[in-house]
Amino acid sequence: MYTTSSLKSKIKLFIYILIPVLVTQVSMNLMSFFDTLMSGQAGAVDLAGVAIGSNLWIPVFTGINGIILAITPIISHLHGGKQNQLIANKVYQGIYLSIVLAIAVIILGAILINPVLALMDLEDSVKHIAKYYLITLAIGIIPLFIFNTLRSFIDALGQTRLSMFIMLIALPINVFLNYIFIFGKFGIPPLGGIGAGIATALTY
Repeated sequence: MYTTSSLKSKIKLFIYILIPVLVTQVSMNLMSFFDTLMSGQAGAVDLAGVAIGSNLWIPVFTGINGIILAITPIISHLHGGKQNQLIANKVYQGIYLSIVLAIAVIILGAILINPVLALMDLEDSVKHIAKYYLITLAIGIIPLFIFNTLRSFIDALGQTRLSMFIMLIALPINVFLNYIFIFGKFGIPPLGGIGAGIATALTY
């Protein structure tokens, strides 16, 4: 628990906590950026498919993540009130909620993916890439939401640098896996934009 006694120390602490949170958020969005960028090297169709898939996924992830982030003030309140014995139960509830939300996203995605893509004036090849990019990405949704719950718990304790380091490690892993699955390396066939979905799911 951090304590401050002056405006200067409060500002310093705020910046100390803020910068890692900012880096973490940017890093998470950079995964979709690198998916799109690297898929573009595989071809225009892959670029278009992944771009559409990413633009459908990011608003969903951002919206659900906003619900999961509610664990942060809850834990902070308990920690500040010296009620640490209640924290574990709240974290478990957050994990259960994240799993339920992830399953709901997967089910709704399975129902809506074809109608939503059908509303867009897309070539069949682009639609195919977008669809299977999202389907393969869905493999990693449950672990991603659990991670964000645990990250919110860690951030609530003021240990925001830990989340930042995890994301800074995950980002190059994602790029490396993109390289393998998009372009076909180490015996893996080239999968183009669909490979980007597999790589990101594995990173999650």
